[in-house]
Amino acid sequence: MRAFRLIGLMAGIGFGLAATASAQVTNGGFETGDFTGWTQFGNTGFTGVSGNFGGVNPVGGSWQAFFGPVGSTGGISQVLGLSAGSQYTVSFWLHSFGGTPNSFSADFDGNNLMSLVDDGGFNYTQYSFNVTPSVNNPTLSFTFQQNPSYYLLDDVSVRLVPEPAGMSLLALAGLLIRRR
Repeated sequence: MRAFRLIGLMAGIGFGLAATASAQVTNGGFETGDFTGWTQFGNTGFTGVSGNFGGVNPVGGSWQAFFGPVGSTGGISQVLGLSAGSQYTVSFWLHSFGGTPNSFSADFDGNNLMSLVDDGGFNYTQYSFNVTPSVNNPTLSFTFQQNPSYYLLDDVSVRLVPEPAGMSLLALAGLLIRRR
């Protein structure tokens, strides 16, 4: 009977950790078929959400965002309900059809995660960055300029990096259950 209580307790802790392990990005895969949850800024010409685009399928789901602003930059941003001081992993998939001049940048909490200029084109590639916001509710933004071609963006996510103490607790629980 004690083993069942212990299993129940550990399952509850596991579900609690799992519930906090993922921060919510609204419409990170663009599965609403539009930019719901995102704020568009700058030049939004030649920008939208599509299924297959130029022969390239979305990474996950049925939709992906495409960006091709010509002559000036445009992009999308989203305010995230994250806590200052906690560590998160920001992840997204990016595809470039090339074109010159072009540029891309990803920014989080006012800090640049990455920038590309005249990249020459590449297939979908996943990028991941560990970040620690300095303020509550930081902003994640993507800025594009693509003359005369396109960037594709898909499966944007932000996940809480588990605390070492939480992982140790789960490992201890596993040992205790195994011992019984």
